[in-house]
Amino acid sequence: MSRILKVYEGRFRALLGQLNARRGEQGTRWLVTRANQLSERISPTRSLAQVHERLQQQVEAFASRLGRSQQAGRSALSTVQGSPDGFASPRPFLCDAGLGGLARWLRAAGYDTVWVPDIDDAELVRQAQRRRAIILTTDSLLMERGVLRDGVVLAFWLPPTVTMEEQLAMVFRQFHLVLRDSRCTKCAGELRRVDKESVRERIPPRTARWLDEYFLCVRCQQLFWRGTHWRRISAQLQKLAQRNGPLGGRALESPTG
Repeated sequence: MSRILKVYEGRFRALLGQLNARRGEQGTRWLVTRANQLSERISPTRSLAQVHERLQQQVEAFASRLGRSQQAGRSALSTVQGSPDGFASPRPFLCDAGLGGLARWLRAAGYDTVWVPDIDDAELVRQAQRRRAIILTTDSLLMERGVLRDGVVLAFWLPPTVTMEEQLAMVFRQFHLVLRDSRCTKCAGELRRVDKESVRERIPPRTARWLDEYFLCVRCQQLFWRGTHWRRISAQLQKLAQRNGPLGGRALESPTG
């Protein structure tokens, strides 16, 4: 718990700095105390996440009043560079070994997301450097590595005790994501529309009778279409995206899920 607390203390200090708080350390201690009070009803990690969420909302409201809404909600651990607005086109995401489900959902939302099962920490950092990717991790110890702590490699820590849906909501909020056209949920490749007849032998007969629009992944050649399963996924993604701005792409379905 001490490592998790250390991560949140750093986030609290960064957000209080955006509020121009004169007594950042005192404010940080007060926020930790507030989280401890909440932990009588919910888990300590969830209480810290809840206090952080509330403070982040205050920062966004403050920044909006100052006409700096594009700067809202950014922390020292998650600053994104290299795009005009800092949020709409983030770098690729690189999920640690325990975040395979989150990776698939981010791909469905249209974001280039890499996930390698059983990847170790050293290789995770090397790949992030090579790909210029943002690490998403539940490992608080990893966040203490110098290249992450100093911002050489960008990283965002997610509480391991919350649900995958809550983790996804945190990523959407932290990076102000909007829905894009879906990527392949297996490899994150781009999807391109193909003629139905060219892939007919790969389409389940019942699906072929009522649907005419199909897509192939340019990387792994997985076949996708807009079906009932992905409509449910799309509806959940839209609920998240509505908190952060205009909506965009549409989700697709695959015969293998």
